[in-house]
Amino acid sequence: MKEKHFKRPLHTPAHLFIKDSYYFITAGCYHKNAYIKCDDKKEFLHETIWEELNRYWVKLHGWVVLDNHYHILIKLKDAFLLPKLIQTIHSKSAISINKIDKQHGRRVWYNYWDKCIRDQRDFYTKLNYVHLNPVKHGYVDDPRKYKFSSYHSYFKERGGDWMEVFMTNHSIEKLEEEDHF
Repeated sequence: MKEKHFKRPLHTPAHLFIKDSYYFITAGCYHKNAYIKCDDKKEFLHETIWEELNRYWVKLHGWVVLDNHYHILIKLKDAFLLPKLIQTIHSKSAISINKIDKQHGRRVWYNYWDKCIRDQRDFYTKLNYVHLNPVKHGYVDDPRKYKFSSYHSYFKERGGDWMEVFMTNHSIEKLEEEDHF
């Protein structure tokens, strides 16, 4: 049986830490401001996420970066690393975003929410959610048109037919994710 720990900090979302588990992470900009609106900032945030996950030996399975939030789907061997990992990503990206915007010390990130993935169906539904998030928020009408997402990696690796079946079989219609960005 996996070791589990539940942490409910006073002023932040509760966190369930389960070793060797998949997590779906949502992180939002402060006051929902579009601090990562330009392509250079989105690319930098993606690179920062990738570098920090690799530094902590965390596997990235899905990602999307939008103007005021991002989602990642990861596998953590040690779930207790999650707060430090997110803090490092947010610290590094905030410093760079503020440098680009000439806004020294401005608060960029509000908070993050994590959900421990229950099973394979939950994993694929969350992955589908990640890929459809730019459509949900009106950035594009087709996930193939949005470049700041892992959709293209899956499409290239598995092909269009697989993606179509995947998107159909793991509908997000019944998924109740809190994504008010």
